[in-house]
Amino acid sequence: MSEQPITPGIASDWVLEVAEYGDGVVPTSGFVKVRGITNYTPPSATKNLEDDSDFDSGAWGSQIATGLSHEGSGTVKVPRASLTADPGQEILRAAGNNVGEDGLVFFRTYKRGSTQGVIGTADASFTEGGGGRTDLTTAEFTLAGRGALDAYTPAVTP
Repeated sequence: MSEQPITPGIASDWVLEVAEYGDGVVPTSGFVKVRGITNYTPPSATKNLEDDSDFDSGAWGSQIATGLSHEGSGTVKVPRASLTADPGQEILRAAGNNVGEDGLVFFRTYKRGSTQGVIGTADASFTEGGGGRTDLTTAEFTLAGRGALDAYTPAVTP
């Protein structure tokens, strides 16, 4: 029996959905897909490591995780001002122009066809970019995690 070659996934398999933070209770519905994504780094846990070595460690250092955080980011193509704005981008834009709880969003993200994803709360940033005369209008967004990054099971669609 020979080994099968790995068939890589593609970055465009990722789906990002957002919902307004509202009263701070994660909604069971009302998540909106963010459209126009051209580049995406999904949120994933990052460890805060602290040096816990001492004189008895000799030449070897030692680190231990003392906390977790998460952050995701991406780029979207922004529709022309004369066209209907993307509802998902508008949730990110509105939160990106506010502070405190008004700057927060709920998000969930997963790969198409997968039964595993993550859901969380984040402080959103949304910054439209400039460019040359022939460039398309884009915006950069960041989802800076607030609290836990939890498992989420998306509905499987064919």
